[in-house]
Amino acid sequence: MKNPRSLITLLAALVVMLLITAGCTAPAAPAGGEAAPSEASAPAEGGEVIELTYWHTNPGPAGDAQDELVDMFNESQDAIQVSSEFQGGYGDLATNLLTAFAAGGGPEVSQLGTFEIREFWKSGVLEDLTPYLNGDNGIDTSDWPGTMLDAGKFDDGIYWLPFNVAVPVLYYNKEAFEEAGIDGPPETWDEFFEDARKLTVKDDSGNVTRYGVAYIPGWFSWAMQSAIWSEGGELTNKDYTNITLNDPVVVEVVSKFKELLDEGAAIYPDQASGGHRGMFMNGQAAMILDSPGPFGDIMENSQGFTPMVANYPAGKAGKVYNPGGGGIVMLTVTPDDKKDAAWTFMKYMLSPESLAYYAERSGYTAFTGAAQEAAGDLLQDERYATIHAALPYLRGDFSVNMSPAVRTAFDEAWQKVFVEGADVQQALDEAQAKAEENIKDETFAP
Repeated sequence: MKNPRSLITLLAALVVMLLITAGCTAPAAPAGGEAAPSEASAPAEGGEVIELTYWHTNPGPAGDAQDELVDMFNESQDAIQVSSEFQGGYGDLATNLLTAFAAGGGPEVSQLGTFEIREFWKSGVLEDLTPYLNGDNGIDTSDWPGTMLDAGKFDDGIYWLPFNVAVPVLYYNKEAFEEAGIDGPPETWDEFFEDARKLTVKDDSGNVTRYGVAYIPGWFSWAMQSAIWSEGGELTNKDYTNITLNDPVVVEVVSKFKELLDEGAAIYPDQASGGHRGMFMNGQAAMILDSPGPFGDIMENSQGFTPMVANYPAGKAGKVYNPGGGGIVMLTVTPDDKKDAAWTFMKYMLSPESLAYYAERSGYTAFTGAAQEAAGDLLQDERYATIHAALPYLRGDFSVNMSPAVRTAFDEAWQKVFVEGADVQQALDEAQAKAEENIKDETFAP
């Protein structure tokens, strides 16, 4: 999850205008490079090598793993050669894609975050992948979790496929739980709030020496959205005709998180000081709500206690989790004689072996059933198995992400509540009005 990117919205609108003006309507190396479907066949043996460019984000091990997969693909066959190019963060990648597209260029295949899916589809940037998915050499998506495939569906097409899928993870201090007399991680959100209070420790002067929970600076909306959904609430429907930022369930959930802050059982730390992860690893907070991203760092560098992982709690509606990460797309600027090759590469990246390799190297999940089988020993580790147990409960609805109007209004509201102590109901009422007004200016407004 990333911070709002208003520049991307402006660029998307520019692309739409340009289009109108132009008149455009671990494991072993993954297996891949099979013959593509008849309507998307790979180049014939002995023909000219097709060169493709792949843009990606994710620095560090996750980016290195993508480069490694590209190298493996190139070595697996000699008809297609792909150049892998890092573009910075998700916002940088999106801006670069739109800038290149407006000039008639860009890569054939790219990673893409969830914020941009709808804007890019509306702007004509993304190729419809339905013919390839349903072709003779398509991809079996029957074991994909939840509604992840639906995230890229618009009208009758599919324009985005999940690739680097993250699930919410609750990290907790085993010894702190034992000290507080708590048997294990919270099973419900009510237990979570109560446990945070029990886990909080104060000295004789009333100063907090250990908080029950530290919130994620900047993007805590990711965690709250899982809580809101699991308690039966909504922030918006998919077509933005019913925005509900001040829904009673939303007010209740945000209020409960605020109450922990008011009581000193939770802290909203400054990122510059190490943030929530630093506080957890130093024993200053007994729980954090996060993703698999910091797993390795937390397990290796936590001081003086045993870090453990659990799934997020369930609510009145059961377990409903907000996924994170990004996906993979083909761009419409891809020449017709390269689209078949582009799909061949995309299918390789989404193969069970590739996803298993990527999970082991990056910390993201092997999100399909076949990928989990390919992961083998990785999921024998109880901690990784716990993380992957969240996959069946993912709700791949990125409607909040996809609308700058909705996500910005909500983010501003809860930050006012957490940082400035604003009244929850008033802040969400103001956010509701702001979202309803600003949605009118978005390129995909109802």
